[in-house]
Amino acid sequence: MASATTYELQAATIEAIAPGRVRFIEHQGKRVLFINYSHCDVAMLKAVAEEGHRVIARERPDSVLTLNDVTGTTFDKESVAVLQAKVAANAPYVRRAAVIGINGLQRLIYEGVQAFTRRRIPLFESRREALDWLAHD
Repeated sequence: MASATTYELQAATIEAIAPGRVRFIEHQGKRVLFINYSHCDVAMLKAVAEEGHRVIARERPDSVLTLNDVTGTTFDKESVAVLQAKVAANAPYVRRAAVIGINGLQRLIYEGVQAFTRRRIPLFESRREALDWLAHD
């Protein structure tokens, strides 16, 4: 009988990886903060959200464009609470935000985060579509 093996990253490893998931990219001459939540477990999601907030909070109010990728990420009560808190905390700095990677039941969580934070964050089918929308003023 084959056994399944799961791996849990140590806190130090998570803290080392998270900054690499938050970076500025350039699209059509615009600077966009790409926050890569894809395939995150709760611990990694929390670390990435914290890193994203750290980077965003250093910017001028109402100046940041963000692209958030949640492809393949599973959410639980704790991760939803983390996202709600960070989306709300980032609001003064974010001019426009977009989300990609929402599928199935993730849509309910996405709607809940928007309702809680009272922010409309458009959902896009592709990274290119989201980046084009973010770059368009």
